[in-house]
Amino acid sequence: MKKNTLSRYEAAQGILAKTALNQLRKSGHPLGRPLALCLMFESIENQLMAASVFDLAIALDAALRIPSEPMLAAIRIQWWADALAKTTEQNVPLVACLQSQYNSRDNFLSQLLDIISEWQAACHYETRESSEGWVAVWRLIAFHLGHKKAVDQAAVIGRELYFATLGQKYDRLIANTDVKSLRKNDREEERTLLYLSACLSRKLQGSQNSNLNVTRISHDAGLDDPLLVWQILVWHIFGPPK
Repeated sequence: MKKNTLSRYEAAQGILAKTALNQLRKSGHPLGRPLALCLMFESIENQLMAASVFDLAIALDAALRIPSEPMLAAIRIQWWADALAKTTEQNVPLVACLQSQYNSRDNFLSQLLDIISEWQAACHYETRESSEGWVAVWRLIAFHLGHKKAVDQAAVIGRELYFATLGQKYDRLIANTDVKSLRKNDREEERTLLYLSACLSRKLQGSQNSNLNVTRISHDAGLDDPLLVWQILVWHIFGPPK
Protein backbone atom coordinates (compact mmCIF):
# COMPACT_ATOMS: atom_id res chain seq x y z
CA MET A 1 0.00 0.00 0.00
CA LYS A 2 2.82 2.38 0.95
CA LYS A 3 4.66 1.52 -2.27
CA ASN A 4 1.55 2.27 -4.35
CA THR A 5 1.10 5.60 -2.59
CA LEU A 6 4.74 6.50 -3.29
CA SER A 7 4.34 5.52 -6.95
CA ARG A 8 1.28 7.72 -7.30
CA TYR A 9 3.10 10.60 -5.65
CA GLU A 10 6.10 10.23 -7.97
CA ALA A 11 3.79 10.05 -10.99
CA ALA A 12 2.00 13.23 -9.88
CA GLN A 13 5.34 14.99 -9.36
CA GLY A 14 6.42 13.92 -12.83
CA ILE A 15 3.28 15.39 -14.39
CA LEU A 16 3.74 18.66 -12.50
CA ALA A 17 7.42 18.85 -13.47
CA LYS A 18 6.53 18.35 -17.14
CA THR A 19 3.91 21.10 -16.85
CA ALA A 20 6.37 23.53 -15.25
CA LEU A 21 9.13 22.78 -17.77
CA ASN A 22 6.78 23.13 -20.74
CA GLN A 23 5.54 26.45 -19.42
CA LEU A 24 9.11 27.63 -18.96
CA ARG A 25 10.16 26.45 -22.41
CA LYS A 26 7.18 28.07 -24.17
CA SER A 27 7.03 31.25 -22.07
CA GLY A 28 8.47 33.49 -24.76
CA HIS A 29 10.94 34.89 -22.23
CA PRO A 30 14.52 35.07 -23.63
CA LEU A 31 15.76 32.75 -20.87
CA GLY A 32 12.78 30.37 -20.84
CA ARG A 33 14.09 27.73 -23.22
CA PRO A 34 17.76 28.00 -22.14
CA LEU A 35 16.88 27.55 -18.46
CA ALA A 36 14.61 24.61 -19.27
CA LEU A 37 17.55 23.02 -21.12
CA CYS A 38 19.88 23.71 -18.18
CA LEU A 39 17.45 21.72 -16.01
CA MET A 40 17.45 18.61 -18.16
CA PHE A 41 19.95 16.69 -16.01
CA GLU A 42 18.31 17.49 -12.67
CA SER A 43 15.97 15.10 -10.85
CA ILE A 44 12.22 15.43 -11.43
CA GLU A 45 11.82 16.90 -7.96
CA ASN A 46 14.43 19.58 -8.63
CA GLN A 47 13.08 20.26 -12.12
CA LEU A 48 9.64 20.88 -10.64
CA MET A 49 10.93 23.22 -7.95
CA ALA A 50 13.29 25.27 -10.11
CA ALA A 51 11.12 25.48 -13.24
CA SER A 52 8.11 26.54 -11.14
CA VAL A 53 10.06 29.33 -9.46
CA PHE A 54 11.44 30.51 -12.81
CA ASP A 55 7.89 30.43 -14.20
CA LEU A 56 6.74 32.58 -11.29
CA ALA A 57 9.51 35.12 -11.95
CA ILE A 58 8.48 35.35 -15.61
CA ALA A 59 4.81 35.79 -14.62
CA LEU A 60 5.78 38.51 -12.14
CA ASP A 61 7.83 40.28 -14.80
CA ALA A 62 4.78 40.31 -17.07
CA ALA A 63 2.60 41.60 -14.24
CA LEU A 64 5.15 44.34 -13.58
CA ARG A 65 5.64 45.59 -17.12
CA ILE A 66 2.41 45.09 -19.05
CA PRO A 67 0.13 47.52 -17.13
CA SER A 68 0.56 51.20 -17.93
CA GLU A 69 0.04 52.24 -14.31
CA PRO A 70 2.24 51.13 -11.36
CA MET A 71 -0.88 50.59 -9.23
CA LEU A 72 -2.28 48.10 -11.74
CA ALA A 73 1.06 46.30 -11.74
CA ALA A 74 1.00 46.12 -7.94
CA ILE A 75 -2.52 44.65 -8.02
CA ARG A 76 -1.47 41.96 -10.51
CA ILE A 77 1.58 41.06 -8.43
CA GLN A 78 -0.48 40.93 -5.24
CA TRP A 79 -2.79 38.44 -6.96
CA TRP A 80 0.08 35.94 -7.06
CA ALA A 81 0.80 36.40 -3.37
CA ASP A 82 -2.87 35.85 -2.51
CA ALA A 83 -3.20 32.85 -4.82
CA LEU A 84 -0.15 31.08 -3.40
CA ALA A 85 -1.31 31.64 0.17
CA LYS A 86 -4.79 30.18 -0.38
CA THR A 87 -5.33 26.63 0.84
CA THR A 88 -8.31 25.91 -1.44
CA GLU A 89 -7.72 24.11 -4.72
CA GLN A 90 -7.21 26.46 -7.65
CA ASN A 91 -7.33 25.91 -11.39
CA VAL A 92 -3.98 27.58 -12.06
CA PRO A 93 -1.25 25.09 -13.07
CA LEU A 94 1.65 27.23 -11.84
CA VAL A 95 0.03 27.73 -8.44
CA ALA A 96 -0.48 23.97 -8.17
CA CYS A 97 3.16 23.33 -9.10
CA LEU A 98 4.44 25.74 -6.45
CA GLN A 99 2.04 24.60 -3.75
CA SER A 100 3.13 21.00 -4.30
CA GLN A 101 6.46 21.99 -2.73
CA TYR A 102 5.07 23.35 0.53
CA ASN A 103 5.16 20.07 2.46
CA SER A 104 8.60 18.95 1.31
CA ARG A 105 10.50 22.26 1.56
CA ASP A 106 10.62 24.24 4.81
CA ASN A 107 9.31 27.81 4.69
CA PHE A 108 8.80 27.60 0.95
CA LEU A 109 5.67 29.78 0.93
CA SER A 110 7.25 32.52 3.03
CA GLN A 111 10.31 32.44 0.76
CA LEU A 112 8.09 32.81 -2.32
CA LEU A 113 6.32 35.75 -0.69
CA ASP A 114 9.71 37.36 -0.04
CA ILE A 115 10.47 36.99 -3.75
CA ILE A 116 7.14 38.54 -4.69
CA SER A 117 7.90 41.48 -2.40
CA GLU A 118 10.90 42.30 -4.60
CA TRP A 119 8.56 42.73 -7.58
CA GLN A 120 6.17 44.75 -5.44
CA ALA A 121 9.04 47.08 -4.60
CA ALA A 122 9.94 47.33 -8.29
CA CYS A 123 6.49 48.80 -8.98
CA HIS A 124 7.75 52.01 -7.36
CA TYR A 125 10.88 52.23 -9.54
CA GLU A 126 10.68 54.56 -12.50
CA THR A 127 12.24 51.87 -14.71
CA ARG A 128 10.27 48.98 -13.08
CA GLU A 129 13.54 47.06 -13.12
CA SER A 130 13.34 43.58 -11.57
CA SER A 131 16.96 42.44 -11.24
CA GLU A 132 16.67 42.17 -7.44
CA GLY A 133 13.71 39.86 -7.86
CA TRP A 134 15.69 37.59 -10.16
CA VAL A 135 18.60 37.61 -7.71
CA ALA A 136 16.20 36.45 -4.97
CA VAL A 137 14.91 33.72 -7.29
CA TRP A 138 18.39 32.36 -7.93
CA ARG A 139 19.28 32.46 -4.25
CA LEU A 140 16.14 30.50 -3.37
CA ILE A 141 16.73 27.87 -6.05
CA ALA A 142 20.39 27.46 -5.10
CA PHE A 143 19.42 27.06 -1.44
CA HIS A 144 16.91 24.31 -2.20
CA LEU A 145 19.35 22.52 -4.49
CA GLY A 146 21.72 22.25 -1.54
CA HIS A 147 24.10 25.01 -2.69
CA LYS A 148 23.82 26.99 0.55
CA LYS A 149 27.49 27.98 0.35
CA ALA A 150 27.10 29.12 -3.25
CA VAL A 151 24.02 31.34 -3.01
CA ASP A 152 26.19 34.41 -3.69
CA GLN A 153 27.53 32.83 -6.87
CA ALA A 154 23.97 31.93 -7.85
CA ALA A 155 22.97 35.57 -7.33
CA VAL A 156 25.75 36.68 -9.67
CA ILE A 157 24.65 34.18 -12.32
CA GLY A 158 21.07 35.40 -12.05
CA ARG A 159 22.08 39.05 -12.29
CA GLU A 160 24.36 38.42 -15.28
CA LEU A 161 21.66 36.50 -17.15
CA TYR A 162 19.07 39.16 -16.38
CA PHE A 163 21.20 41.97 -17.75
CA ALA A 164 22.26 39.86 -20.72
CA THR A 165 18.63 39.65 -21.84
CA LEU A 166 18.60 43.46 -21.84
CA GLY A 167 21.72 43.54 -23.98
CA GLN A 168 23.80 44.84 -21.08
CA LYS A 169 27.04 43.50 -19.66
CA TYR A 170 27.32 43.01 -15.92
CA ASP A 171 30.54 42.99 -13.89
CA ARG A 172 31.54 39.52 -15.09
CA LEU A 173 32.05 38.32 -11.53
CA ILE A 174 31.20 34.79 -12.64
CA ALA A 175 34.42 34.87 -14.67
CA ASN A 176 36.29 34.73 -11.35
CA THR A 177 34.29 31.71 -10.15
CA ASP A 178 35.41 28.10 -10.40
CA VAL A 179 32.47 27.10 -12.58
CA LYS A 180 33.31 23.39 -12.34
CA SER A 181 32.86 23.53 -8.56
CA LEU A 182 29.15 24.18 -9.12
CA ARG A 183 28.68 20.64 -10.44
CA LYS A 184 28.14 19.47 -6.85
CA ASN A 185 26.33 20.97 -3.91
CA ASP A 186 27.53 21.32 -0.30
CA ARG A 187 26.95 17.60 0.33
CA GLU A 188 28.90 16.61 -2.78
CA GLU A 189 25.65 15.56 -4.45
CA GLU A 190 25.53 15.90 -8.24
CA ARG A 191 23.75 19.08 -9.34
CA THR A 192 23.83 20.65 -12.78
CA LEU A 193 21.59 23.74 -12.93
CA LEU A 194 24.04 26.27 -11.46
CA TYR A 195 26.94 24.79 -13.39
CA LEU A 196 25.19 24.86 -16.77
CA SER A 197 23.67 28.28 -16.10
CA ALA A 198 27.15 29.61 -15.28
CA CYS A 199 28.38 28.15 -18.57
CA LEU A 200 25.50 29.87 -20.37
CA SER A 201 26.32 33.17 -18.67
CA ARG A 202 29.98 32.85 -19.62
CA LYS A 203 28.97 32.22 -23.23
CA LEU A 204 26.63 35.22 -23.28
CA GLN A 205 29.11 37.58 -21.68
CA GLY A 206 31.82 36.54 -24.14
CA SER A 207 35.26 38.05 -23.95
CA GLN A 208 35.90 41.17 -21.88
CA ASN A 209 36.50 43.16 -25.04
CA SER A 210 33.24 42.21 -26.77
CA ASN A 211 30.35 44.65 -27.03
CA LEU A 212 27.04 43.29 -25.84
CA ASN A 213 23.82 44.33 -27.51
CA VAL A 214 20.27 43.03 -27.72
CA THR A 215 20.74 41.55 -31.22
CA ARG A 216 23.83 39.66 -30.16
CA ILE A 217 22.16 38.30 -27.05
CA SER A 218 19.00 37.12 -28.72
CA HIS A 219 20.62 35.66 -31.82
CA ASP A 220 24.41 35.53 -32.11
CA ALA A 221 24.93 34.59 -28.48
CA GLY A 222 22.62 31.63 -28.87
CA LEU A 223 19.45 32.07 -26.83
CA ASP A 224 17.44 31.35 -29.97
CA ASP A 225 20.00 28.89 -31.32
CA PRO A 226 18.38 25.50 -32.07
CA LEU A 227 21.81 23.94 -31.42
CA LEU A 228 21.95 25.26 -27.86
CA VAL A 229 20.96 21.85 -26.53
CA TRP A 230 24.10 20.36 -28.09
CA GLN A 231 26.27 23.10 -26.61
CA ILE A 232 24.83 22.34 -23.18
CA LEU A 233 25.59 18.66 -23.71
CA VAL A 234 29.19 19.57 -24.58
CA TRP A 235 29.49 21.67 -21.39
CA HIS A 236 28.00 18.84 -19.37
CA ILE A 237 30.42 16.24 -20.74
CA PHE A 238 33.61 18.14 -21.54
CA GLY A 239 33.59 21.25 -19.35
CA PRO A 240 32.66 24.95 -19.48
CA PRO A 241 33.33 27.33 -22.37
CA LYS A 242 36.57 29.29 -22.15
